[in-house]
Amino acid sequence: METKSLSSKLDQLSDEQVLKEFVKRFKCDGAILIYLENNCENGLARWTNKNGKNWVNNLMPLIKEIHT
Repeated sequence: METKSLSSKLDQLSDEQVLKEFVKRFKCDGAILIYLENNCENGLARWTNKNGKNWVNNLMPLIKEIHT
């Protein structure tokens, strides 16, 4: 059986799947994935509880403010 490299496995996942797996593996309350591609900023967030949701909702406007 051939083993795929980590990068080829990650290439098959959507951004949302990567973020979902990150939250699951690290058992965190919330996470934000932000990246710059072709001079366009992309980002999404995921949370597992109210603390994570509040953290995301408080942090996202600050991040947008810094980058505008």
